Amino acid sequence: MAVTLARLKLPELPRFLKWGRPVERLVARHPGTTFATAAIRPPNTFSTFTIWRSVREMTDMVYGRSAVPQAHTHTVAMAEQHRRDFHHESAFMRFRPLSEHGTWEGRSLLPDVGA
Repeated sequence: MAVTLARLKLPELPRFLKWGRPVERLVARHPGTTFATAAIRPPNTFSTFTIWRSVREMTDMVYGRSAVPQAHTHTVAMAEQHRRDFHHESAFMRFRPLSEHGTWEGRSLLPDVGA
């Protein structure tokens, strides 16, 4: 599972959208993603939340090692972020879920926890 929290520099919005939209499409279409969503608090605070089938699939996507179209997209966006930061503040966190309670739209989102 991954969480992003960030406060965007508003003048960087066009660059952020240019490099971020392809990453959004990559994550949404990635076969390892079981759930992905984002939230924004205008004008510049946003968060993303994703659940993955495995840590390996998540990190392979992050570093462009997935066998999917446009696998390099996230790596290129990270390089652009390092070149000139999009954000005032940001945190990129990864977690290993311990358990799941309930369902989302009638289905479990986590792989077999503890397997």
